[in-house]
Amino acid sequence: MQPLPRSIGFPAGTLSEEALRLDLIGSGEGWVALAKPPNIAFDDHPWQKNASHVIGVIRQQLEAGKPEIQRLGIKEPAVAFAPEPEVSGVAIIADRSICLATWREALGSFQLEFTYSLIARTENAPATGGVCDLPIGMDDTRGRAFVSHQRGKQAATTFIEGESWGRWREWTATTHYPRRDQIRLHAQECGISIAGELHYGRTGRVTLTDTTHRGRLNKGEDRPLHRCLLLHLSKICGRVAGKPIELIAPLSDDFATVQKRLRKLP
Repeated sequence: MQPLPRSIGFPAGTLSEEALRLDLIGSGEGWVALAKPPNIAFDDHPWQKNASHVIGVIRQQLEAGKPEIQRLGIKEPAVAFAPEPEVSGVAIIADRSICLATWREALGSFQLEFTYSLIARTENAPATGGVCDLPIGMDDTRGRAFVSHQRGKQAATTFIEGESWGRWREWTATTHYPRRDQIRLHAQECGISIAGELHYGRTGRVTLTDTTHRGRLNKGEDRPLHRCLLLHLSKICGRVAGKPIELIAPLSDDFATVQKRLRKLP
């Protein structure tokens, strides 16, 4: 049996203007986990308006006989779980004929814990974390989630405060069943405005000025340090078919750059 590739590639123009390689961060019988970059759709969804997605391109490459895709050993690729297009982090592909059902059973029975990292404004934000359990509905016409006590489904997110640097603070969010846009919506409802948020608020982005000692920049030199939402699914852990799993995805380049520069501040 051939070894799994360390990463899989996508030609320029298939998922983005540039060619991409997604690293493998875990595997098992009939499944692999990838580190998904931000602003890339992983599967089809009505809100995405027929945008190209990872699973679709993988199926095309599999049909075309691309060797590194064949080496994954997945004949019927489907999504076991993946974050929304704007969110980076752990994404899992499972073979529909082998183990997709077991992954979805683990998710539906709350056997998995999802841990997100995020950076948000300190203005108007709570000083400490807590649990947000506002029920969530889906508006397919507007392509967004919303709080609804009449039509919404159960959802719970635990927010844990982290280190702060001036206008920005790092947070951790955990949940056992992440509904679409749950972390973004619950964060906004709690006053935690995630950097780069445009859909559930307009937070703005971390800029060079935010990470530089006052007076070090000349007029006109300020610029944003990231192009994406600073929300990252850093870890999935728990049990699938009775077996323990722990999958960890490194931060995206933009998120890592912002975090590194903020942490250098006194």
